[in-house]
Amino acid sequence: MDIMTIPDFLVGEAKDDVNIFFYLRKKGPDQIKVKLNYSQNMLCLMIRGMKEIIDEKDHYKIDNDQIALVTSGNMLMTERVTLRQEFESLLLFFSNEFLSFFMEKYEVKIPSVVATPPPVISFPKDEYLINFQRSMKILEKDFIKRAFRVAKMEEILLYIMEKHPEPARSFIASSIHKDANNPLKQVVQSHKFDNLNSEELAFLCNMSLSTFKRKFYDIYKTSPKKYVIAEKMKKAEHLLQRKKRPSEFYFELGYENQSSFTTEFKKYFGVSPTAYSMQA
Repeated sequence: MDIMTIPDFLVGEAKDDVNIFFYLRKKGPDQIKVKLNYSQNMLCLMIRGMKEIIDEKDHYKIDNDQIALVTSGNMLMTERVTLRQEFESLLLFFSNEFLSFFMEKYEVKIPSVVATPPPVISFPKDEYLINFQRSMKILEKDFIKRAFRVAKMEEILLYIMEKHPEPARSFIASSIHKDANNPLKQVVQSHKFDNLNSEELAFLCNMSLSTFKRKFYDIYKTSPKKYVIAEKMKKAEHLLQRKKRPSEFYFELGYENQSSFTTEFKKYFGVSPTAYSMQA
């Protein structure tokens, strides 16, 4: 799975410090998973379908009842279509340089110390945001002009700051001063049950696979695969001791079906989950 840098991939040489793109997918698989490097911050308005974004700490779902602010950086993204096989979104990208200009122009004040917000912040669509989305479609052909892009970007940011001042200001401050280095341990602990492979974990850590494996061993003294299996089995053991049935928890441990969980459990402990429960 190659890394796609956006908005660069979407707008090519026309990339500016404010970019607007209507994304539409009418055909294809029900679900697409990609590695993305957001070279700019993004405001996403889902129109049809559902988007799931995974960063180093958590995963976030965005549907057509929401808009979301997304900071720049490496993330995994999954697109899921509607029952009609449709996926559509309106994407507004803006650089940190634009944010600095925006803050100066509108005298936006942020506290010197702010709590770091999650990299994805979502808000429910209200009447204004629904109308904003419609107006963007009407103006689609005009966004070749930078003045139109900047005006609409400023408009939506001002509105979000008015309606959601605390998270919006925190987002702006965090985006400008974001630390590009993601602690490996935090990534691993946040996603050890999410069925991500070593390559995907390395991507979320902003590391090559070889660097990730080397630093992982320095911390955990074992390979990523062995560590994740051990953590899954540790949790499974605890749940079985609490009289939970495998059918109730195999999915939360990252297994696609109960059979694959049972096979790995038996290989690890030498007995099936059922037999282990009877002994516990």
